[in-house]
Amino acid sequence: MPPQHNTRREFIKMVGAGAAAMGVGAGTRGIARQDESPAPEWVDPEFFIKQEELVLKFVQPPGPRKLSFANFSGAPEQWRKACRKKLIELLGFAPPTPCPVRQVRSTEHAGVTIQAWVMTIDENLTIPAYLMLPATVRYPDRAVMAIQGHGDVEGVVGIRNDYHHAFGLRLAQAGHVVLAPALRGFGALRDLAFGDDDYCLDYWNWTRGPQFTLVTDAFVHGRTLIGQTVEDLLRWEEWAFDHLDIKAMDVAGISYGGDVAITYPALSNKVRKIYTSGSMGSFSVIFSRCYNAPAHCVPNVLSWMDRSDIAGLSAPRPVRLHYGEYDTPGPKNNSASYNETVEPSLAELRTIYHALGAGDVVSYHVTPQTWHEMEIDDLLAFLAD
Repeated sequence: MPPQHNTRREFIKMVGAGAAAMGVGAGTRGIARQDESPAPEWVDPEFFIKQEELVLKFVQPPGPRKLSFANFSGAPEQWRKACRKKLIELLGFAPPTPCPVRQVRSTEHAGVTIQAWVMTIDENLTIPAYLMLPATVRYPDRAVMAIQGHGDVEGVVGIRNDYHHAFGLRLAQAGHVVLAPALRGFGALRDLAFGDDDYCLDYWNWTRGPQFTLVTDAFVHGRTLIGQTVEDLLRWEEWAFDHLDIKAMDVAGISYGGDVAITYPALSNKVRKIYTSGSMGSFSVIFSRCYNAPAHCVPNVLSWMDRSDIAGLSAPRPVRLHYGEYDTPGPKNNSASYNETVEPSLAELRTIYHALGAGDVVSYHVTPQTWHEMEIDDLLAFLAD
């Protein structure tokens, strides 16, 4: 195998070296040998235009959000139908069919039985999830879908104390049955072409550089990473209802998992409550201002809707938004979920819920003196009833 080149610059250097070698070999056929050419006189670097000489204050104009609730002239239920239909199109969403699931192993930890399961999507892809069963189940009629953020699902289950704070394990210790799926692009799924030297479909795996090919490859095929992830969660949801004999699913997620926790319930009729931490500001700032990675990028979404509209599709199901006080925009924070668009988005979401007759079931909590991290006590309180 040839050496891997981590940057486009290295690749160009390699191509240039190859061209030089070709020139040497071709010299016997009447082409001038490169080593006989005079060395070029390089252009003075001071000639070239510098950043300081340019106006670099580019911003995208506001999206028209043609299907946002505030811009829709029909009845609320007509809006819901139209907005959901367009969301499905933007996500590149394909309704999933049930897939076979097998248990791989099981362990006991901190009073919780943790089972490792694997689902076969097709002959080219299998994906894992962890089912956490408390010693005493307090809520036998429902389970919690615990959705990881950037990092890995093991942080939800309890391999370390990262910003997830093992919230799946903590929920199970409080008596909840918890299902924590691994998401495409992370952990064991960080490269969906793992083992094939000719392909690289990675996301949170930077051995070759942060190219995010799992996202960009989906785009050129009319799909999105978040849309395919929602499809996976709906498969796991279907399996959980059959396997656990439950009647409802609660949803909790943080960061990218918070984005998924807003999106997945819009396409499910089995969700009871939604807890989203570190999400739900406007799409308009999350990349250019907050410097997010692109897992939750939905091409052209602001032409039609914003996050508040997507969350509003879940009415009348209770939803709680959570933030850390210090999770604000800055040069060292690539999450910045608690930004200036949060409160306007919250007002839009509440307007949608009231219009759909949902009453005051949208709540909002900021944990003082914390960053981009789950607050366990607030999560437990929200899902307790």
